Amino acid sequence: MKHNTHIYLAAKAIEFTREGLGNIRHAKSKKEPKNKRYISAEGKTMQRMLMHYEEAISEATWAPDDILNDKAQFHTFKLFTDNDFPGDSSYAKETHTTKDGTKYYRIKGGGGLPYKVDHLARVIADMDKLRRYNDRFSMEQIMYQYLMISHYVVDAHVPMHCDIRDDKPSVSNKTKPKNGKYYAASLHGVIEGLWDKAVTPIAIKENILEPTNKKENHAATELSGQITFDLANKAHCAEIKPFLIGDKDFLSHIINTCTNTKNRSLELFPIDSPDNWNKAAFPQLTRAIFSDTISTLISVWIWIWLKSNKKG
Repeated sequence: MKHNTHIYLAAKAIEFTREGLGNIRHAKSKKEPKNKRYISAEGKTMQRMLMHYEEAISEATWAPDDILNDKAQFHTFKLFTDNDFPGDSSYAKETHTTKDGTKYYRIKGGGGLPYKVDHLARVIADMDKLRRYNDRFSMEQIMYQYLMISHYVVDAHVPMHCDIRDDKPSVSNKTKPKNGKYYAASLHGVIEGLWDKAVTPIAIKENILEPTNKKENHAATELSGQITFDLANKAHCAEIKPFLIGDKDFLSHIINTCTNTKNRSLELFPIDSPDNWNKAAFPQLTRAIFSDTISTLISVWIWIWLKSNKKG
C-alpha cells in the first residue's frame, strides 16, 4: 500500500474500534466471547489512547518503509500453491497447510511478514507491562508502536505481497518455481496506485489527510465508494468483524491472513493469464480487502492491549 492508504486504514481502524468490537467473535469457534463487555470497555480505553496520540499516524504508519526500510525481509510473505506452480513444491523452504489440506509454499527469501507482526506485537505488550512497573516507557512510545505495526498488518492484506508471481525470476535464477506464469511487476504499482487515488480525496474530505500539493486534492474516483467507511452507516459498521485471537494462535492467525490474501491474488490475477487481471471483480475485492484490513488491525491491537493487562 502507498503512504496515504496506510494512514487512512489506520485512522479507520481507530475510528471503528468500538463498533468493531461490538461484532467480535472468537477466531476459532466464531462464537461471541463471554467477556465481550470487558473487551468493549478495554477497547474504549485503547481507542482513547490511540486517538490522543493520533498526530503520529503519518510518520508511524510509514516508518517501516521510510525509516526502518525492512521491506525485503518483513513486508511480504511470497507464497505459491500446487495450482499455480504444479510440481514445484521442491522450491519450498516452508510449507503451511490449511484445514482443507491446501498447501502454501514459501521460498527462501520469500519474506517473514507474519513473524514480524507476531514478534512486534509481543514486544509492544511487554513494553506496556514494563511501563506499569518502572515508567521507563511512555504511553506515547507505545502508541507509536501500535500505529507502526499497522503498516505490517496492512501489507499482509495486499495480494501482491503474498504472491510469488509478483516477483518474476531471471532466466538464470534457480531459486523460484518455473512451472507457472508470473505477472508483470508493473501491476503491483498499478493496483496500489488505484487504491491511493481512491483513498486520497476521501481522506482529505474527512480531515484524515492534509493535502501536500495540488495533485493530492483531486476528485473522487469510481473506486472511492468501495473504500469509504462511514461510522454513521450501520451496514458499514457491520462489515468490520474483528476476531478475539488466542495467545497461542496469534502467529498462525497472521499466517492464515496471508494465505487468504494469496487466494485473493489468485482471483485478481488468474492462473492461466495473470497479466489479464480481473478488473470486473476488482471493486468488490477492494471492499473486502479494506474491511478485512480494518478488522484485522482492531484484532491485533486489542490482542496486544489485553495481553499487556494480563499477568504471566
